[in-house]
Amino acid sequence: MAERLPPDNSSNDLLSLIPDGGVLLDRQYRVVAINLAAAQMLGCQAAIITGQSLIQHLQSQRDVWSPLIDRISRREKSECLIKIGDGRTLLAGVRTAFRTGGVNSLQLLTLRDLDVIDHERRQAANPSQRPPAFRFASIQKLRPDLKRQRQISNHLDAAMTVAERAALQGARLLILGESGTGKTELARYVHDFVADDAAPFVHVNCGSIPESLFEAELFGYERGAFTGALQTGRRGYIEAADGGTLFLDEVGEIPLAMQSRLLKFLESGTIQKVGSAEERQIRVRVMSATNRSLEDMVRRGEFRRDLYYRLAVVPVQMTPLRDAPELIDEITAYFLTIINQNRTTQLTLSPPCRDRLAQYACPGNIRELFKVLQQVSVMADAVAEVVHLPPSLQAPRSTPQSAAVKLADLKEQVKVYEREIIDRAIATYGSKRKAAEALGVDIGTIVRKTQVSH
Repeated sequence: MAERLPPDNSSNDLLSLIPDGGVLLDRQYRVVAINLAAAQMLGCQAAIITGQSLIQHLQSQRDVWSPLIDRISRREKSECLIKIGDGRTLLAGVRTAFRTGGVNSLQLLTLRDLDVIDHERRQAANPSQRPPAFRFASIQKLRPDLKRQRQISNHLDAAMTVAERAALQGARLLILGESGTGKTELARYVHDFVADDAAPFVHVNCGSIPESLFEAELFGYERGAFTGALQTGRRGYIEAADGGTLFLDEVGEIPLAMQSRLLKFLESGTIQKVGSAEERQIRVRVMSATNRSLEDMVRRGEFRRDLYYRLAVVPVQMTPLRDAPELIDEITAYFLTIINQNRTTQLTLSPPCRDRLAQYACPGNIRELFKVLQQVSVMADAVAEVVHLPPSLQAPRSTPQSAAVKLADLKEQVKVYEREIIDRAIATYGSKRKAAEALGVDIGTIVRKTQVSH
């Protein structure tokens, strides 16, 4: 009797219902389906690991994952404890998912965080005990309602209209705007606007990939292509997006040496994996985004002019939140919906608190507004007042501040000073990657601090 696997999409949909990490493996230990929680715990991208051997992926950290590798290899029902790098302990379980002709054909791997288990156990044992107002939260599936927001903001409506026309005509879209203005959400909207439900959307943060690994991450590689390469080889982001959308975020951070390879793909529609002599045709919609001026980079010789013309067929400018204050109430309500999913007591904002937010310029735009509301959720019980806002949003006080508030002020000033140094380094050296080298930190640190700082 032939082995039949559930369709990838339905398997992923089922695993998404599991609150813990879930992975479905075939007889060759290849990933058939994986949910977001498991991908985060295993340190991989779901779109990349699907179809690849999980055992091969875990070999690079065998000292950590060897108990799980052994149990998967033995195909037996079992559990084990795994201590991962960030100090957490995971409870891993291996189960046989299906039997075909008496032979184990699929394995279901579950991963649970023991800290979460202990928290749930304490809550179940003491139901009358007041739980914390804010709990651990994974990435929310709730997405902003851009269709509603465009009815409120003429700026957003104009951007979405141009983006829709570009998508329908197959023209490449370059989304421009400051950090935190919603470039990624617009890209997702455009993908959903024209793509089938099953089509992949692969988001690539070009600024977070080390230059030495950029080619392998984008184009994939064959087995033995370089030291440390998986024996099964690996598909890259472009191949993972086949039939869907490839979104190149922070495209201005692509190393100059790699821009010619990306240009070749955009012109020919073919990729060549590292270590391979064969080319493969890829059908993919390409969108890109940046908060930098690519035209200035072209003039400085930091970005290829021909690549710029291939990417910026239709440029769309996202408006900063300070120039679209009509959206603040709507976006605030959306973020409160997300935050309240993880609270036992629903959070509301007092009129003075809401007014103060509406008057705030939000240098970090939508992303900063979310961070502010997260801080408010931690500080407030049911109703957030002005006093619960970060010190930079509060009116000056004539009374002496508490030590806690002074400490918060100090932390805010340190963040501001740190961001000024980073911005000055980026302006001086021309890119986040070069700024990271000059400041002696990795590119991931620069990307993270320019995203969440203000």
